[in-house]
Amino acid sequence: MTAPCKASTLLAFDRVWRSYGSGHTSVDALADVSFEIVQGAFVAVTGPSGSGKSTAMNILGGLDVPTRGAYRFMGTGVSAFDKAGRAELRNRHIGFVFQGYNLLPRTTALENIELPLVYRGLSKRMRREMSRKVLDQVGLGGRGHHTPAELSGGQQQRVAIARALVSEPTVLLADEPTGNLDTERSLEIMALLTALNRERELTTVMVTHEAGIAAFADRRIGFRDGRIAFDNDTAPGI
Repeated sequence: MTAPCKASTLLAFDRVWRSYGSGHTSVDALADVSFEIVQGAFVAVTGPSGSGKSTAMNILGGLDVPTRGAYRFMGTGVSAFDKAGRAELRNRHIGFVFQGYNLLPRTTALENIELPLVYRGLSKRMRREMSRKVLDQVGLGGRGHHTPAELSGGQQQRVAIARALVSEPTVLLADEPTGNLDTERSLEIMALLTALNRERELTTVMVTHEAGIAAFADRRIGFRDGRIAFDNDTAPGI
C-alpha cells in the first residue's frame, strides 16, 4: 500500500526574532518564534494587540525582515533578500487582503483588480480578461464598472480579494479581512476565503482577533508578548 503524500512546507520561521530600538530601549516584537505552514493550509494567526501577530504577518509578506533567525519561503531564505528581491517575491507569489480594502476610489472595480498585472507588463486586453474572470469568481461579474463608492463594504472586500487573486499567488495573506464588516457580510467573506482555500488549495494565512472568524481556519497560532502561546489549541485568555 502506498503511503499518502506529505504536504510540502511552504512557509517557515526558524527561531525568528524581530527587535526594534537598541540597548535599554530595545523591544522584542517577536522572540524566538518557530513554525511551519504547509502548502494548502488555512491558518489563523490570533492574539491581543501588541502580541506580535502583525509583525509576523509583515515578515511573511516580505514587508519586514527578522533581526535574527531565518524565514524561508518554499525552502529559500528570504532574510537575505534585498528590497528588490522581496518586492519580486510579493509580486510573484503573495496576494494581500487588508481590513481597509485599499481600493483606489476613482477607478472601477476592474481597474483596481488590474493593478498587480500592470507591474507584470501584461497587455491591456489580457489584464481585462483576467480581471473579469476573477471578478466572476468572487460573485461580482456585473459590477466591474462600479467605483468603490458604488459598492457595499462586503462588495469592496470581494474586489480586494479578486485583486489579490488575479496574479495567481502561491499564498494569500489576509489582515483582519472582516474587521470593517457586519456579521452577515463577515460570514460571506469567510465562506469565500474558505472555498478558495479548499477548491484551489490556496494557502491562506489570516490575522484576526475574532475567535469566531479564526474558527473558519483549520489551524490556529496564538501569539502573546512576541511568542507563540499556542498552536492549533483553544487556550483561554488569548
